[in-house]
Amino acid sequence: MQKRLAVGGAATLGVAAALVLGTAVSASAHVSATATSTAANSYTTVTFSVPHGCDGSPTTKLQFHVPESVIEVTPTVNPNWTITKATEPYSAPSASAGAEDEAEAAAERVTSVTYTAKTPLPADERDTFSLSFALPDGKAGDTVAMPVTQTCEQGSTEWDQAQKAGEAEPEHPAPAVTLTSAVATTGDDDGDGDAAAAEPTAAATSSAAASTPADPDLVGRFLGLGGLLLGAVALVVAVASRRRGSAK
Repeated sequence: MQKRLAVGGAATLGVAAALVLGTAVSASAHVSATATSTAANSYTTVTFSVPHGCDGSPTTKLQFHVPESVIEVTPTVNPNWTITKATEPYSAPSASAGAEDEAEAAAERVTSVTYTAKTPLPADERDTFSLSFALPDGKAGDTVAMPVTQTCEQGSTEWDQAQKAGEAEPEHPAPAVTLTSAVATTGDDDGDGDAAAAEPTAAATSSAAASTPADPDLVGRFLGLGGLLLGAVALVVAVASRRRGSAK
């Protein structure tokens, strides 16, 4: 009976371990994103990790779809891949700008960045891809998702499913960056704020210098010199008095 219980317990532990390991492998198999900065309105570099191919097929291309809240993206060179960018016309929103200003503000926005493999990435090997861009404005907890299309020699995978709070992770979640509070800044971008902030400090320094008493060492020297002079005078008077007394 005890042997049966022992065997049954070992089997249960084995199943539990398999479930835990299976879950960990499944979670780590997603295309993940790691950012150097997550503060709203900050500049960041996001590194995407691609850990496997498509059902055992080598990866030939990865297309990163840029959300509308991100304007310009700078991809990092990967020697094993070629890089192409797709763009579309973009006009910076300005409520007070005239037609001429709007024309000057017109530019292009990056809509996607594609890495194409020079040699297909084996399904059992991983690689990383880094994109630099400015995070949009937002509050802490907002997410900036960047879906990825993974194309393989056979088949493809769309990493584009949104992760919803309180729900289980989807099968193919889109890699995303969760924003944190923006870093507080002072002054204008042209540096006037820093100069204005420095002025009171300079004024305070001048005022402090004007109200600073004379050097105590200098005062001490004058007092000491005066004491020596008084002492010398007293000595001369004493000597003269003695001489007068002796003369009588």
